[in-house]
Amino acid sequence: MLNDRDYMRMRQAPFRSGPTSRRGSGGYSIVTTLIFINIAMFILQFLFPDTRTEEGMISRFALVSTSVRAGEVYRIFTSMFLHGGIFHILFNMWGLYLFGSLLEQRIGNANFAVMYFISGTVGALLWLAVNWNSNIPCIGASGALFGVIIATAMFFPDVRIMLLFPPIPMKLKTFAIVYIIIEIYLELSKNTFGGNVAHVVHLGGALGGYVYIKLKFGRQVAWDILPNFLRGPKNPFYKVSSGWSITPGPGGSDVVTQKELDYLLDKISISGINSLTEDEMDTLRRAREQIQESSKKH
Repeated sequence: MLNDRDYMRMRQAPFRSGPTSRRGSGGYSIVTTLIFINIAMFILQFLFPDTRTEEGMISRFALVSTSVRAGEVYRIFTSMFLHGGIFHILFNMWGLYLFGSLLEQRIGNANFAVMYFISGTVGALLWLAVNWNSNIPCIGASGALFGVIIATAMFFPDVRIMLLFPPIPMKLKTFAIVYIIIEIYLELSKNTFGGNVAHVVHLGGALGGYVYIKLKFGRQVAWDILPNFLRGPKNPFYKVSSGWSITPGPGGSDVVTQKELDYLLDKISISGINSLTEDEMDTLRRAREQIQESSKKH
């Protein structure tokens, strides 16, 4: 019953005051675990550096096309946990904490872990395809991070963030679009500007994160980075934008399920009621009507 829930007993304010954590039963966080692993690997890089006479962490675990071609496929994954300097790991881990903490609460730690490694893997594979004959090492969690950024923007597009450089506020969906455009431009212009940033890894990571979220969560996302004409016609039989199942009620009416209501309340508690679409607002109104009818019967 809907009115058995604690937050439904407050008729004037039926929304929970804080975000609901969707972490595992043990309460652990994949984001925190990933940050600790990256920091530990960064420390090992200094304990076991590359020298003229001995190979260190970079030589053994970085992504190198010639090494992968020789059978060292594990480098695709180990390279995600290596970084080129203090600022490299600092910005990557800060981004992982900032965006990943929000996203993990929404999709759960298992889905977050899968999406993270898919994003990093797609970024690495795209880099290998572009640099198949290169022996230059590629390291960093940036590919996975870009997947996290895109995925977070798809669920929380109107959340505002403050950029560091320049310090201006920006919606998360705007931030995602701007960064994708910049990465495409820099990748196409790398012969002009040079530099040692693997922009193609960032683009591959963003692609991996986008595809996973679309395949796993479908229409539950609040925003899609692709224009409507690239996504094909919308299904005219959908009555809500979240991809929920609709249960026919007496007289052909639509009954709001507990799963639908939980999703709406989670979204409101994290992003505010203004983040709801028109269809979601209609679903919320129908839920309230159901609760009122249930209260009258009892």
